[in-house]
Amino acid sequence: LSRLPRKDLAMQAVARMFAVLALVAAASSFAQEPFPSRPVRLIVPVAAGGGIDTAFRTIAPAWSEALGQQVIVENKPGAGQVIGSDFVAKSKPDRYTLLAAGVPIAFNTALGRKLPYDALKDFTPLSLVVTQPLLVVVHPSVPAGSMRELVAYAKAQKQPLQYTSGGIGSYGHLWWEMVRSRQGIDGQHVAYNGIAPALKDVMGGQVPLLIDAIVPTGAQVQGGTMKGIAIVTPQRAKSLPNLATLTEQGFTGLDAAPFYGILGPSGMDPAIIRKLHDTLAKALATPAVREKLQASGFDVVASTPESYAKTIADEIERWTKVVREQNIKVE
Repeated sequence: LSRLPRKDLAMQAVARMFAVLALVAAASSFAQEPFPSRPVRLIVPVAAGGGIDTAFRTIAPAWSEALGQQVIVENKPGAGQVIGSDFVAKSKPDRYTLLAAGVPIAFNTALGRKLPYDALKDFTPLSLVVTQPLLVVVHPSVPAGSMRELVAYAKAQKQPLQYTSGGIGSYGHLWWEMVRSRQGIDGQHVAYNGIAPALKDVMGGQVPLLIDAIVPTGAQVQGGTMKGIAIVTPQRAKSLPNLATLTEQGFTGLDAAPFYGILGPSGMDPAIIRKLHDTLAKALATPAVREKLQASGFDVVASTPESYAKTIADEIERWTKVVREQNIKVE
């Protein structure tokens, strides 16, 4: 560079100065841009129609109203919610791309899956939004009407009692592995690719036992095509008021609940985090939204960002232990 004429060096210096000024101006404009100035994309990492999709499509209109811009639900399913989660993890922290995170945000790590992101480092927690209880249900032909009767029935079988769930590594799968280990019963997990085929075969009597979230399985209990054994939550569900909790049946220390929350990419502005959290909390406090979610079987939480971060970390720790103790493998 020292060999270039002074005039050329000066021109290069001026060009660099203008480039820096342009970047500063762009950053300043971004910082001063009122938020939100355009719709917010809420990435749902499952196909339309599932529990997580149902919950956030219920919430989105009220959140849009509170935020002053439309919250658009966009489904990006695949790879056990990894595709949609990775899309958000690798998005710019520009405030306009968020993740509706389901249980796999913790479970994929607990299961030892090789992930393209770090669940604890590559996201900004905004809020735990809703939880939903697990249900223990059986085909009506199973001679058990309570958890104690089901445990006794399982122990009396010559072969391990078959059960199913939403798939290998699902909440129902890991939870029942924990329960049967503590109760000293044998079991054989019948793996399906999703809850729909599992439901079909339990309703048909091919598999006697199912552990799944209240959405969508609760509807089958309401309709009488399955028999409810217990609900895994401290309180009874409004949608299934006659189904006793595990605690009521004398089983303690087993409560667990699939949980859904909102995450953004790492590095989001704290002021934006507050605005997104506060408007989301306002939406969840709307009576019509709460009533619709509760009627579907969801429990509204609306936690702080810090509490949601702790939930994810605690769930990873809890289920990593179960995976190791039960030697659960995923492909």
